[in-house]
Amino acid sequence: PINMTQQAPPINMTQQAPPINMTQQAPPINMTQQAPPISRITPFNMAQWASPSRVGQPRLPNLAQAALERLAVKGGDGVSGMNDSSSADFKSPKKRKINEDKDGDCDNEGQICSICFEPWTNSGSHRIASLRCGHLFGYNCIEKWLKKQPSGKCPQCNFKARRKEIRVIYAKHVSAVDTTDRDRALKELEAEKTLRISAQKAEAQAILQYQLAKAEGERLKVQLDLMRQDSGSKQTEAALQRSFSVRDGRYVLVRSLNVSQTGGSRVLAHNPLAGVLVASKPSSNHLVPGYGVLKLSTLDLHCSEYVSIHSAVLRDMSFSPHDNGILLSVGMDKAAKLTSMHSNITVQSYTTLAPAWACAWNQDSDHYFYCGLQNGTVQVFDTRNTTGSVVDLQSLGGMSYPVTSLAYVPLCRASTLSCGGLLMGTLGGCVFWEKGQAEDRFTPYALHGLPEGACTSLSFDTVTRHCLASHRPSKSSPHSKHTLFQLIGTGGGGGVSCQALHQFVGGTSHKLLSRSRLYQRPGSDDRLMVAFGDEATNTTHIWDATTQYRLQNLQADNQPTLDVLPYASSGVDHLAVLTESKVFIHQWQWS
Repeated sequence: PINMTQQAPPINMTQQAPPINMTQQAPPINMTQQAPPISRITPFNMAQWASPSRVGQPRLPNLAQAALERLAVKGGDGVSGMNDSSSADFKSPKKRKINEDKDGDCDNEGQICSICFEPWTNSGSHRIASLRCGHLFGYNCIEKWLKKQPSGKCPQCNFKARRKEIRVIYAKHVSAVDTTDRDRALKELEAEKTLRISAQKAEAQAILQYQLAKAEGERLKVQLDLMRQDSGSKQTEAALQRSFSVRDGRYVLVRSLNVSQTGGSRVLAHNPLAGVLVASKPSSNHLVPGYGVLKLSTLDLHCSEYVSIHSAVLRDMSFSPHDNGILLSVGMDKAAKLTSMHSNITVQSYTTLAPAWACAWNQDSDHYFYCGLQNGTVQVFDTRNTTGSVVDLQSLGGMSYPVTSLAYVPLCRASTLSCGGLLMGTLGGCVFWEKGQAEDRFTPYALHGLPEGACTSLSFDTVTRHCLASHRPSKSSPHSKHTLFQLIGTGGGGGVSCQALHQFVGGTSHKLLSRSRLYQRPGSDDRLMVAFGDEATNTTHIWDATTQYRLQNLQADNQPTLDVLPYASSGVDHLAVLTESKVFIHQWQWS
């Protein structure tokens, strides 16, 4: 405790201070000795020197104190004030702060100049500018940079640059979004898609090769069975051929009619209700060009009248199976037309996608018909829809072979083929289109058990449900072939195939798309006959399909046969043979 009552000792004011020796000299100053380097000037705190704790201590000279006060007023560390004016243009007190916060805040990198590390502006001397290489800087910074560097390069990529290439960017705010991860992910996704597509293609090719190999095995198996049957029943077939000889009956020529003086006839069609046989031909009137049909009466075998239908070649035609006298015809003028043979007027016309080569009616429904086109497409039409096709069936496997023939197969659950559909012949082979529950639902099946080469004609017998396919000569076979076969399958995903029964060999020439026919033998419900033309001999071959015995050859006035058509009139069986200019009527006579 401090004794406040105790008095301080008296001060002797008479005592004098010791004398000062003014003659004593100060020690010499060594001017050669260098001062230690100043690493950093400690900021001067004026409050520290003004504190009561400094009372009684010696004070600094006034000049040094004034210098320290000036440094303290600037608020720096004593270094920034010593820099020259030239370096101050490219450096600022904020530079160290930005460098210190670089690891902590990376968002400012896209908003500052990479030369002065100052935020750029959208106006003034430090507005955003870019070089030809695309890097961004403050305008005055990049201008001074290029002025000082004679080589003229970009500060970031060293790309050559000149002052006149500086371009001001007029934008309020520039911000770059980092999409590196997204772009890398998208690139990996595209690569994965490419690999997946390649794998799917390889899988599809493997499945196709397997199906082709399987079909080839089935075809070889069928051929082996046929060879075994032929070798085992050789004597039996010879006896059948002797029993069903030509003495049972034969065709006799009763009439030949001129159809076209200039040629151009191609196909035949028959309407049993009206007793009319029609043959296609070009117009004989030069003032009214075009193509149509010539009506022939089956009662007196005379030509009645010509009906003009198409503007180009008529390729195929067929009467409606529902006895309404409507003739369906298709031609090279990309048109499918329905013409009434009662009034000789075209009642409906449809435009096809390509020139039409074949047509057929749906025998289960009186509204639908089919057109086979030159590009391999089959168009399904509904007579109730006058605007266009209901569905277009594209060619199988992407092959655009022209459709040469169409034959509709009705639905029959009790047969070897328990589904209905459309039999299509093309220059690349035969295809069966299975028809689903809806009229626009079809499933294609390629028929591999038939000979190789172009199919020129198809014929289907609705009683026995047997089919006949005619093929041109190929590299493996120099003769044309006419194959009798039947369709086997359940459809609905179970598949459809064909089984060859007999094969009839034709001539070595088959340039024309001539038609062949499969029909019932006169006077028999269980025996079939095959008729086709032979271009090498200009004759028509008549075969018994059951015994494979050729009944006779019909002469056609030294002209190739283009179409054959069996029909019945007044209880008598006839066979019409068409050439380019004539039609020959043959009558079946019993021997």
